[in-house]
Amino acid sequence: MDLMASPSTVDFVEVVAETCYTQRSTRREACAIREIWPVIPHGVKLSVGSAEGVDLDKARRLGALARELRAPMVSEHASFTRAGGVDVGHLTQLPRTREAIRVLARNVERVRRVLPDVPFLLENVAWSFLWPDDELDEPTFYQEVVRATGCPLLLDVGNLYANAVNEGRDPRAVLLAYPLESVAMVHVAGGVMEHGFYFDTHAHPVPPEVMALVGEVVARRPDVPVMIERDANITLAELAEELRAIRRLPRGTSDGSLPIEKSVGIKLDDEAHEVLAREQAQLAAELAGTAAIGTSEISRRIGRDAIARSRGILDRKRIDDALPMLMHLGRTPAPVRELAERVLPTKTRAPRKAAPTDAWHIAEAALAVPELAAAARIDVLLLRARFAGPDRDGALKPRATPFIGFARLDDGRRVRATKGFGALAAVMMHTAR
Repeated sequence: MDLMASPSTVDFVEVVAETCYTQRSTRREACAIREIWPVIPHGVKLSVGSAEGVDLDKARRLGALARELRAPMVSEHASFTRAGGVDVGHLTQLPRTREAIRVLARNVERVRRVLPDVPFLLENVAWSFLWPDDELDEPTFYQEVVRATGCPLLLDVGNLYANAVNEGRDPRAVLLAYPLESVAMVHVAGGVMEHGFYFDTHAHPVPPEVMALVGEVVARRPDVPVMIERDANITLAELAEELRAIRRLPRGTSDGSLPIEKSVGIKLDDEAHEVLAREQAQLAAELAGTAAIGTSEISRRIGRDAIARSRGILDRKRIDDALPMLMHLGRTPAPVRELAERVLPTKTRAPRKAAPTDAWHIAEAALAVPELAAAARIDVLLLRARFAGPDRDGALKPRATPFIGFARLDDGRRVRATKGFGALAAVMMHTAR
């Protein structure tokens, strides 16, 4: 609401595409917002780097959302989030190899067929471990990604900075070796150093060192849109000041061009492709907790500590994905997050619909906490209305049948939730004495 009261604070809005698939209210809000600002759908679960291929149903949903929002562009990550039938739930870096680039280009070619005719941007991701068989350094890898896919680059300066610091490289030198002429959008976020490792958290102010890198980009690409990513600890006044700082950065002269070569003729190396698919599947199982750390050859070569660190990041991500589904518990975020940090590591990540399943685990645990119990009863009711299960794999699935249920609050009020036919039917809630 604060932003709506001051619309000139921003020039455009980005929405995580997957939240629009699962939360009807978010989709409605995105459609309303498009009348004020351009809205860009940003995918996080398409897994365009998966050697096992890309889920075209998800790609079609992204395309449909982009058309509905009249989006000027669409973006995703040059990463994989799924392999071997396991949903990692984390943007996992690809090996910096030419076979990984060929896989990415093949999947992008398929995705483009179901997207609207607007630029499809690929974002560089932060790594939590390094692959042992990298053939290219990071800037060269993304140069090759742009050439092979024909996609402009969504340059995440926070991710670039994190990778450079963690790899012991000069962030500015890394930035200047990137294909800056192909950058069509910039992301920037804050982070923290923990135990000698820099994490891009999306929950802290943008450090001066990262802001300086943004300055290097806009000096060369003055017309590129820049977006601050902040998922927690959000204060509009603080964000507005960071946006003003970005607007004050000196801009160069634009040549108006975005010279990107069109991808042609993608042929995979069968042997290298088989190895990549197997290694991705092994890592996915260990990252998601369906296999013990260090049970595969690739994880032993990467190192147990690096995989354990990645598992820790994934645990945080599980909480971040689950909490938005708990509307009433979310009103007291600190104790609920603390509860989630104790509960979720004891639960195996569901192979599908992991966020609602994790939300279910958190809400059920909150029923036993007196100060959270009333909100938990409502959130459990709403989850029951939207989802059925859990099934034998421990996962929930969208409820296709009608539902009517009740919850009793401590003050004697009764909450009723109803839902009609179809998985996408709206859930209605009514409270009465």
